[in-house]
Amino acid sequence: MNTVQYLGHSAFRLQLENLVILIDPAVGSTVLGSPRRIASALDPHAVKECDLILLTHEQPDHCEPDVVKEIAERTFATVVAPKPCLAKIDISERFKVDVRAGDKFTIKGLDIEVVRAVYPQSSYPVGYILRSARYGVYHAGATYSYPDMARIKCDVALVPIGGTYTMDPFAAANVCKEMRPKYAIPMHFNTCERINQEVSEFTADLGSHTKAIVLSVGQTAKLP
Repeated sequence: MNTVQYLGHSAFRLQLENLVILIDPAVGSTVLGSPRRIASALDPHAVKECDLILLTHEQPDHCEPDVVKEIAERTFATVVAPKPCLAKIDISERFKVDVRAGDKFTIKGLDIEVVRAVYPQSSYPVGYILRSARYGVYHAGATYSYPDMARIKCDVALVPIGGTYTMDPFAAANVCKEMRPKYAIPMHFNTCERINQEVSEFTADLGSHTKAIVLSVGQTAKLP
């Protein structure tokens, strides 16, 4: 079973083959300094299974140290993140993997490539390309578009469309047309007033090569 569940804002639960992966599991009541309009679908107390936790940058809407600590200590998940994130998380060093853009490695049978993100509010933002036996999934993190994004090859692209702090729908659609993934899933929008967007502005401009998958918070899509 290969699935993608949208947990809200930039958070996802992926199941790729036999691995369960959480990305940016943040559940706080504020986002980017404003009240969170759509509650997270993640209940940290209910997570019983998790192999990897990936964090894209150290700001609170992407990295909540107490949430990561609780899940990692219960499930023995490995936490993959840049140093500014890991410095906030009070777990054993043997469960931490410090990464920088350009790193490539395999952990628990999953190939991971760490890629650049452009987000001036963070001291070291990143994105990730995850490759299992069947799928390549790109989580862009919080980022503006940049020329090298066109080289990223994946089957599924999880891309921010909120604008203000990241790509807006138009820029995100252009990036997807250059990357040409099979599927594109928008994220990092409508969770607070500052990043309100019409998702149709993203989906309508994707072109014919990429199919949009728009997930409500808590909704799961099965990868074909």
